[in-house]
Amino acid sequence: MQLDTQVHDINLAALAPTGDALLGELNQLREHDPLYWSEASHCWIVSGHAEVTEGFSGALPLSSTHIPKSLYRTMPPEELNIRLPTSMRYMSRIVTNLDGAEHANLRKLLVKAFNRKLVEGLRPYVRERVSMLLDTAVQRREMEFHEGIARMLPGAVILRLLGMSPDYLPRLKGWADGVTIALTSFNPKPEWLDGLEVVVSDMIKVFTAEIEQRRVAPQPDFITQLLNTVEDDARLSMDEMLATLILIIIAGHDTTSNSLTLGIRALARNPGAWQYWRDHPEKGVDCAIELMRYIAMSTTLPRIAAADFEWRGRRIRQGDLVMLMVAGGNRDPRVYARPESLDFTRSNDTALTFGPGLHHCIGHLLAKLQLSEFFGALVQRFDGIEFLEEPTFTPALVFRSVTALKLRFNPRAVS
Repeated sequence: MQLDTQVHDINLAALAPTGDALLGELNQLREHDPLYWSEASHCWIVSGHAEVTEGFSGALPLSSTHIPKSLYRTMPPEELNIRLPTSMRYMSRIVTNLDGAEHANLRKLLVKAFNRKLVEGLRPYVRERVSMLLDTAVQRREMEFHEGIARMLPGAVILRLLGMSPDYLPRLKGWADGVTIALTSFNPKPEWLDGLEVVVSDMIKVFTAEIEQRRVAPQPDFITQLLNTVEDDARLSMDEMLATLILIIIAGHDTTSNSLTLGIRALARNPGAWQYWRDHPEKGVDCAIELMRYIAMSTTLPRIAAADFEWRGRRIRQGDLVMLMVAGGNRDPRVYARPESLDFTRSNDTALTFGPGLHHCIGHLLAKLQLSEFFGALVQRFDGIEFLEEPTFTPALVFRSVTALKLRFNPRAVS
């Protein structure tokens, strides 16, 4: 479909674990062809800002409903339904995997439940948790950051949001890892999908019990909000509540922990940006948004062509997999001057990180809250960070994910 594929083509499955090399490959591909058919990956790789924005707009017949069907690259549908009955049932009810009226109706209920007041109510706890974690960094000076801090902040915050015991914190890692490796890798292995079924079944068991407890004894938490939210006489079904809680555990926990790890790595390499954030604490949210653009934790979101259609002179076939490369669009020089620079003074009004359009991230306020509070406190309390070891990247593609990052913290000198 495209010429010169041997020179410019990329294998997304092989590229995901290479870390920052992925970003350079996307930059080259975008300049060659921002709407590119990849023979190596057998999908459309969309990497230009304008093209990715169009893909998210809802104006094209690109579907989210069929996303679980992308797993058919690993297993045929009959085998998936036999081996992963619980996973397939609830993945199809997650709001990010829906289209049309079904998506709009569910989204209305979730936006009403996940409101600004609920998120702002968590700010004192976030600050308390950040202070405690940074106290640990001061005391230990050298530590593994990803598990020791980055996972501990959003994990604890999500449990507080849900009104669940902090005793579940160690369990979150297994849940998040099991879902992330299976559903965000480009070509998941069969054993990863089997692991997905185990962790989803475990989450359903736990969340069902939590929901039933709230029916009897409501609490000021998000689970109770889900039970009580009504919009046009509609309420969330049990399956919709359970699917939403799975989404929150993964999207609200794993994405933020990886943003913290990749973010601290970026800040440590950019002392001017570190100083700017210290000097302009009132710009915390703006800084967090630019940091997320720069680190490219949000790499891509897949869509399936629901019909044949023409797109910028290309013939897209029904059933084609279309990868909307957020990381490519967020570094498009047609939109961002010096896109490879971390620049806290730039405008990010058109940033793609949280997905523009119909599927704009419902939890964006909570992510911005945690990132702005953590990094805002970090730059005030420390003069810098030294790397003891570079991170290792996982095969996850939808969200760039790391396994560890060893650091030495340099507390701020007392004048």
